[in-house]
Amino acid sequence: MLKLKIFLSLFLLITFYACDKLDDRELLVKNNSDKTVYSIISENDSMYSSGFYYEYQEGFDENKKGDYDAPFIFQKIRKGETAANHDRPRYWDNYFNRLEDKQARLFIIQKDSVDKYGWKTIFKKNSYSKKYLITIKQLDSLNWTIEYNGKQQTYKG
Repeated sequence: MLKLKIFLSLFLLITFYACDKLDDRELLVKNNSDKTVYSIISENDSMYSSGFYYEYQEGFDENKKGDYDAPFIFQKIRKGETAANHDRPRYWDNYFNRLEDKQARLFIIQKDSVDKYGWKTIFKKNSYSKKYLITIKQLDSLNWTIEYNGKQQTYKG
């Protein structure tokens, strides 16, 4: 009986340490502009690369959407606010290691554009106010905070 208890204890201990540790780093966006903005992180130059935005992809059939498929809720980042990016990967090191150029893209979209055109058009035209190319090393040096000042022009991919 003692051997069984020792075996179970060792098994649980090894299992616990073999699990991935929670990556609690968060990509923060500090809005220093005069506008309310949103942020989107992507693996490449298309804002679609995240699985969070499937309902905005061209050809998406609303009828095939399941009851459990809630739309992604974009978080407003108001003037002077700092907010965590909510479409982040679970494990940052794995995420950056699988990127072809080891750079993520952070898109900033102004709320005025979303109000005028809607999310479907924003995604279709890959329209944004600013795109940052960032490596994990750069994020470490910036303390995981990207500052948006709003002085950039609007881009269309």
